[in-house]
Amino acid sequence: MKRSQIIGVTLAITAACAAIGPRAATAQIRASERGAVSQTLDGTTITLDYARPSARGRELFGTLVPWNVVWTPGANWATTLTTDRPVRINGVDVAPGAYSVWMIPREERWTMTLNSEIEYFHFQKPDSALGTYQIEARPTEGSHVEMLTWSFPAVSGDAARLELAWGETRVPLDLLVEPSEPVVLPPEERARYLGEYALEIVPGVDWPLEAEMTVTEGSGGILRGWMSFPFHPGDELTFDMIPAGLGRFHAGLYRDGKLFNVETGVSFEFHPDDPETPLVLRGIEGSPFGVGVRSRESGR
Repeated sequence: MKRSQIIGVTLAITAACAAIGPRAATAQIRASERGAVSQTLDGTTITLDYARPSARGRELFGTLVPWNVVWTPGANWATTLTTDRPVRINGVDVAPGAYSVWMIPREERWTMTLNSEIEYFHFQKPDSALGTYQIEARPTEGSHVEMLTWSFPAVSGDAARLELAWGETRVPLDLLVEPSEPVVLPPEERARYLGEYALEIVPGVDWPLEAEMTVTEGSGGILRGWMSFPFHPGDELTFDMIPAGLGRFHAGLYRDGKLFNVETGVSFEFHPDDPETPLVLRGIEGSPFGVGVRSRESGR
């Protein structure tokens, strides 16, 4: 039964209810209300739209949702996943588009199927073998979640964890997108920021009170920064300078030689024509937490 047929039946039922009285006709309470969650990863937006059933004391997987049976992880109309750019989910490359989401729960391994046909009601249960993408996942256990919930519990630059939670069951999915290329500034603009800076950090930021920073030319005309301490444990000392406005940059951080995150919680704000304060470090909401004085104009 496609959406048009179901809508026709629904309209007929609604008309019949209208004859009973206005209270019955206007009642809109649903057992599984619709919800949505969305996350942007380096310019790629992934959205889950789904209905949210409650556990209500029922035994869920293996009983209410049988093992080895195709199920949409939600209720009513099929859960949908939409991505506006390519995304890799548990190692499977998924093209941009909108997909209905189906799962085959098993005790030790689940299969998620993405189907390019999105107009399905939950009891239609398409043949999972005909899905556009087949993605394997392994369930884990956690504390009780009453309402079925899709969330992004971890986000880091071009990667994120997407998770289904219901009852004590969790189904984690690892997402990865293609990182964007840093903006290349004209040579005359890059030259304004090159040099070595002595940093002074205000107390209480969990950074050293004094540090060194160097801005150099990177390959392909990308500015590169170096600091005498890492942003976070495990980060490399050298990072990309990602333009974030006139004279302002975020740090593109590397681990194991790969760009993994753009640190938007810290920005470097340059004032090359101000000899006293040519560099200001700003935190969340633009609050200043450090300054840098240029000690040399040559690169490191």
